[in-house]
Amino acid sequence: MFFNFLLFHIIFIISLLRVDVLLGQQQDETQSGETEGKPVNPRNPRNRFQGRFPTRNKKIRFGGKEVREFDKNEAPKKIRNKKKIQIRNPFKRSPKSQKNNKLNIKDYLRRLTLSGKIWHHVWHKCKRIECYSQNNFAPLYGKFLDEMNLYRKIHRSRPLELDRILSEAAMRDAKRSAVNGKIMSSANPSFGENSIICSVLSAPFTVYNWYRERLKHNYRTFCPLSQSLEFTNLVWKGTRKVGIGIVRKGKLLYIFFKFWPESNQNFKFRENVLKPKYHWYNSRNFFKS
Repeated sequence: MFFNFLLFHIIFIISLLRVDVLLGQQQDETQSGETEGKPVNPRNPRNRFQGRFPTRNKKIRFGGKEVREFDKNEAPKKIRNKKKIQIRNPFKRSPKSQKNNKLNIKDYLRRLTLSGKIWHHVWHKCKRIECYSQNNFAPLYGKFLDEMNLYRKIHRSRPLELDRILSEAAMRDAKRSAVNGKIMSSANPSFGENSIICSVLSAPFTVYNWYRERLKHNYRTFCPLSQSLEFTNLVWKGTRKVGIGIVRKGKLLYIFFKFWPESNQNFKFRENVLKPKYHWYNSRNFFKS
């Protein structure tokens, strides 16, 4: 009796296990069939970005010119427009206007020297063509005279006076030179002379460039030196008067200086072209007296 009851329970348990196995196999077959009919790709980009780009050929604009197109059926791209990083060369000079380059260089480069301070003192309020070209370049006459007398002060020479007769002679030579397109001097032995043809923009540096010839001058010489003739005319101690003539032709200026009494005389250089006498500690008082 007992054995019959035990056998019945064993058969009942085995039948239940078989039913569970059959149901599990049927569920696996159903899931596999659905997978074959509609494969699922969890990394399909359309599932993530289809809502953001609902239309084909979606356009995104960067700024005013650059446009980038996107397709919802393609793999997503990064929308951010990365700008290229440009490495700046610290040794490369920034381009400057050629028109004002010369003015800027000479204005600031040599300001620490005495000649640079003199130039800046005379021209800092009138170094543009709009200023010194007024009334047929009338401001140039006064600026040239002031700058020249300050240079003469360094070499212990008296300031010069602007003379009308000498200015008329300088103007005649300037007009004749402008007509011929080259320097035409009167060759009067009783006058010393400085003359130049320069551009209108570089006119403020005329006397400054003449004075820079001092770097090539030998103060022990007895005779004129070709590399410093204009400098010695400027600072010649025996000179008392000067005449200035300026004529414009196109973009050029014809400038003449006439000195009286005659400068650059042979065997008189040592007593008329003196070495500069200047001390840095009294530089502030230089322009006051």
